[in-house]
Amino acid sequence: MSADIRHTFRWAHLPFFEEEDEPTSLLGTVAQQVVALLDGQWGAAEGPGGRTGHLRNAEGGVFTIGVCEAGCVFLRNDTSGAVMHLPHVDADSSADEITEAAHEHIDELF
Repeated sequence: MSADIRHTFRWAHLPFFEEEDEPTSLLGTVAQQVVALLDGQWGAAEGPGGRTGHLRNAEGGVFTIGVCEAGCVFLRNDTSGAVMHLPHVDADSSADEITEAAHEHIDELF
């Protein structure tokens, strides 16, 4: 897949407006909540079928929030390929718990 079409999601940026589509998945909601906590210009998007959430910073770096086959939540820097499982959260965790973990650990993947 070519780099220029890999991340063609519908990005939403702060402030989020009521007329924008609300995320329909847990991880899409998490992406929007993480963006609200981060400083600077970030965007959020829901992945295909709601299976992932995505973050994009002002420099064009894209991060993926997903769930692996074992049910652990991961955060991946799509540019560098660096990935980590978020501690203390899994597929059964609430959006708020996953948001807190992603926000706390995103700096480790830059």
